Amino acid sequence: MNKRPGSAKEESLLKQHSTAVAQTEAMFLRISESLTATALSAQTARDKADSFNICLSEYAIKEHKSIRGELVDYSECLKAVEDRKQITLDAIRDKVKPICDKWKSLCADVQAQLRTLCTSRDKELKAVKSLEKTKCKEGSKKAEQVAIDLVTRQNELATKNAEIAGLMQQFYMQKINDYKEVLSLYSQIQMIYHSRALEFYTRAFQDIIDIQSDEYMDSLLCETLPLATSQSSPQLNEKAGSSQYIDTLNMTK
Repeated sequence: MNKRPGSAKEESLLKQHSTAVAQTEAMFLRISESLTATALSAQTARDKADSFNICLSEYAIKEHKSIRGELVDYSECLKAVEDRKQITLDAIRDKVKPICDKWKSLCADVQAQLRTLCTSRDKELKAVKSLEKTKCKEGSKKAEQVAIDLVTRQNELATKNAEIAGLMQQFYMQKINDYKEVLSLYSQIQMIYHSRALEFYTRAFQDIIDIQSDEYMDSLLCETLPLATSQSSPQLNEKAGSSQYIDTLNMTK
């Protein structure tokens, strides 16, 4: 059976459309799963970072007052970074992931519409082929009716092909727009996080730079030396008294 000119190409395009829909569904599903895995990994990292921050905070409040303020602020800066990270994860979950998740049902709907249109198209194509093969006497009423039916069926076939093309055009446009939105939103969210994180890390770094080791040692020694002197005084007095007693004995001799 000879196929109409272009029918092989049309069949190939239909297969490409179906494959493209399936690949798009798989792509958005994989992105969604990757975002979920990234969020879980980041949450685990944050739990460890929180433990580190708690350790720093507990140490800072017990340190000498000359450096306590800088250490406390350093700890607060690190905590702020982790808080921003949580905000980032929430934004990805609420804004980016839903765009990916909707494509499972969307692709299923497109595949269903595509199958329906293809079924209708195949019926029209069979009717056209059947009419093209119909043999009748030229000029007879049957020949005229066959010609009319053939034109009608060809028009219907063209309409179905146009509907399929329109459906896929809309699909591809929505796909690229959503893909762009997913990647641009993800980039924006990450840029905001890293810019804020850089501010806090810069502030934390400056806190450590502001710690004056000499001032710390001076303050520490000023507070501890009197205590050391008072603790050693009885021993010094005892030695001094013993020396005076020995000198007195020597004189009496």
